Amino acid sequence: MALQAQYAYDTFGKFPATVPTIFILMYVQAHHLDLEYYDTLFQPGAYLHTHAEHLERWHGIKE
Repeated sequence: MALQAQYAYDTFGKFPATVPTIFILMYVQAHHLDLEYYDTLFQPGAYLHTHAEHLERWHGIKE
């Protein structure tokens, strides 16, 4: 999220870029990555170790 905010600031000179600051609503999009998909189609390093450990750490699911 910090990179998105910095991009908006660098591009438009203010944050948030297109609405008054008083109206900003922060959000985070979260989802479970399909690690098998990434392992098949991308090189190692396509996702973080925290993604790889997420299901076990947060949900007790071992892959």
